[in-house]
Amino acid sequence: MKRFPLLPQRLFMLLIGVAVTEFGSQMFVALDVGADPFMILVQGISRQTGLSYGQASTVLMLLCLAAIFLFDRRHIHPGTIFCMFCLGPLVDFYAFLFRHLLPQQRPLALTVILVALGCVIVSIGIGISVRSDAGACANDLVPVIAHERLPFLALRWTRMLWDFGCILAGFALGGTLGVGTLIALTLYGPGLQFFLPVANRLACAIGLPENAES
Repeated sequence: MKRFPLLPQRLFMLLIGVAVTEFGSQMFVALDVGADPFMILVQGISRQTGLSYGQASTVLMLLCLAAIFLFDRRHIHPGTIFCMFCLGPLVDFYAFLFRHLLPQQRPLALTVILVALGCVIVSIGIGISVRSDAGACANDLVPVIAHERLPFLALRWTRMLWDFGCILAGFALGGTLGVGTLIALTLYGPGLQFFLPVANRLACAIGLPENAES
């Protein structure tokens, strides 16, 4: 079983990462230009059930966690449980915030700037979450386990299939698919790599070792 030295610091960094990521993700949603694959599914479930985005996120996390527990529970780490409890409230808070802060009528140039800013923010947040090394969110573990169960499929393909499944199911349920979705799929990966040094500096500032696996 994997050990987690400096767990409080790791969970604190994970909380920062999730908070930053969801800030950018919910900005996308509020701009109504599409969302990342998981949020499209969250939107669809929310619109069909009347649940808030945060509540729908928590339900999906619970379902993913139950599946992981049945198929490969060794992937469940402290951060996996932690994410499940903090994600929903953050999603609802940011959804409320942006509903009141973003003008409904805005210039196209402002929308473009905010979309680009959202990509930067999400990339930084994902980098911080990954660098915490506290464990992944349940929805991000699904393609990892699928890859291990189906080794003939590379991880990038199981991730793409998972994302495509989220988009397809979410869109069928009423989620918003737009140019923001394509931008997110294109830029999140390169953005994560570019901003990972920011996460490394934060890790050092809160006392984590330079090697995330230490």
